[in-house]
Amino acid sequence: MFVSDILSRKGGLVFTVTPGTTVGQISQQLSTRRIGSVLILDSDDSVAGIVSERDLVHAFARHGAAALDLEARAVMTRDVVTCDPDDSIDHVMQLMTRGRFRHLPVVRHGELLGLVSIGDVVKTRLEEARQETEALRAYIVAG
Repeated sequence: MFVSDILSRKGGLVFTVTPGTTVGQISQQLSTRRIGSVLILDSDDSVAGIVSERDLVHAFARHGAAALDLEARAVMTRDVVTCDPDDSIDHVMQLMTRGRFRHLPVVRHGELLGLVSIGDVVKTRLEEARQETEALRAYIVAG
C-alpha cells in the first residue's frame, strides 16, 4: 500500500495558516477541527513549517500564557519532513518513528497534496492485514 491509497480514501484537504497566525488562533482551530497539527504556508503556498500539539506544549512551557500571542513563525517546526504519494506505508512508518512525529505532509514537485497522520497509517496497515488474512483463508479453503 502507498500514501496515494490513503489520500484516495481521506482526500487531500489540509488546514493551513500563515506564519503570522497566532498560537491562540491555532490552538482554537486545532480544538474546533479536532486535528493535531496545522501546516504553515509561505506566500508562494509552499510548506514553511508545521505547528503540532507538541510545539504548542513547548511554547506554553517556555512562555506561559503569553504564548497565545506569539505568531506561528515563532513556534513552528521549520525542517518539515514530507513524503511523496508513491512512498510505501512502511517507509512512512519508518519516517514517523525515526522523526518522532505523527503528521506528514504529502508533497510532489513542491505542491501540497495532503497530510497523513499516524492514525491514517495504522488504519491502513490494519486493513492490509485483514485483507491478507482473508486471502490466506480463501487459499486454505480452496486448497
